[in-house]
Amino acid sequence: VINIFHVQGEMTAAVVISRVSTSTCPETIEFTEAIKDSPRFRAALAQHMQHFSRLENRLNEIQKHVTGMMEHSRNYVSTFYKLTASINQMSDETFSGNVLAQNTLHSLSDACGRTVSLMKDFHEQSCMGLYSLINTFLKTELVKVHEARVHFDSMSNSMDEALSRNAASTKARPSDAVDGRNALTAVGACFAHTTMDYVAQINIAHAQRDHLVVEALWSFIRETSSYFSRGHAIFDEWTAHDNGAVADSITALAAKSKLVQR
Repeated sequence: VINIFHVQGEMTAAVVISRVSTSTCPETIEFTEAIKDSPRFRAALAQHMQHFSRLENRLNEIQKHVTGMMEHSRNYVSTFYKLTASINQMSDETFSGNVLAQNTLHSLSDACGRTVSLMKDFHEQSCMGLYSLINTFLKTELVKVHEARVHFDSMSNSMDEALSRNAASTKARPSDAVDGRNALTAVGACFAHTTMDYVAQINIAHAQRDHLVVEALWSFIRETSSYFSRGHAIFDEWTAHDNGAVADSITALAAKSKLVQR
């Protein structure tokens, strides 16, 4: 026997642990530090990249769980449908001589059919919605950050090379110092624009993360709430239509069984 309270306690503890062992979000990068390309700026970049790497891993993990849920739900719905079909076949094959029992089984089968349809719609809409919204963030905002980083790293290397060439030309050939400075100025301007674009993309990704991830989870909970509301409405309607007929049928069938036993 499974102790459900023990299981729930472990799940709660896991949630608490996961919340405690979180890392803080890096501070916003100042554009003044970015312009100076200071060590503080480089350290901040590293922190933000680590943050996005952790976020990407966690979102991929969530997508993996959602995919698993979709696979399990498809199997569950498919099996539930087969159960409903078996009930109908049993009713037609075995209870054809008992109108009361057969009609009652058909009524219960109808309830099962409504449940199958409801669950199918819920799992498809809720899981696909959650997966798609998370995928949008991964494939757009995080990809843009990665692309901006590649461009920044490339321009950073070009800047280092321009600095080295400028220093070498100044020492070896003072006459080439002007050309070296001009080349350094041109590369420096491109590097500054690239840096600003990189920082802007980081800030945009953080802003998009806040609302897209929350919206994705909210859409999932909203679909879940709608699922239970529709289920409640469906069975309210079914119960009203049944009006105690199933319970009365069971009572009548049980009474008939007792008579036979006597």
